[in-house]
Parts: sequence; structure tokens; C-alpha cells
Amino acid sequence: MVRAFGLGTLVIALLAISALLDQDSGMEIWLELREDLVRSKTRVDELVRQNDFLRREIELLEADPSAMDRVIREELDLALPGEVVVHFVAVE
Repeated sequence: MVRAFGLGTLVIALLAISALLDQDSGMEIWLELREDLVRSKTRVDELVRQNDFLRREIELLEADPSAMDRVIREELDLALPGEVVVHFVAVE
């Protein structure tokens, strides 16, 4: 029984190695696609987190009109009458 199990394992291992070494088997492409899938899932997770953050920011801005007004003015470099826009340059 042990010998049969060992022989079966050896045959499966040899078939797997053969498939990895045979360029026509499609294993190389399958492995590349698997890596691509992992990268894509990571990117999707990152985008979901970013989307959640932006949705929360939208909720906060919609809840406070003065905050939305301030953000709009900062992003577009606008000022209300009597205000002065000051730009700070980072020194490297």
C-alpha cells in the first residue's frame, strides 16, 4: 500500500514537472494569468477602499455646506470678496 502510494505520487510529480517544462502545455500562460489575477484582485481591493473613502468624503461635504464651499474655493483657487489667496511653496 505504501509502495503504491509512493509510486502514484512519483507519477503525479513527474507529470507536473513535464507540464511545467513543456511550453505547449499552457502551464506557463496559466501561471502568468494566475499572477495577473492576483494583481487584479489587489487593484480591485485598493479601488474599493479608495471608493469607500471618497463616498465618506462626499457624505461629510454634503452634510456641511460651508465645508463644501471651502473645499471648492481651495481646489479652484477662488476667494470670496475681501479674502486673499496665499500660495505656499514647499522648500526642498
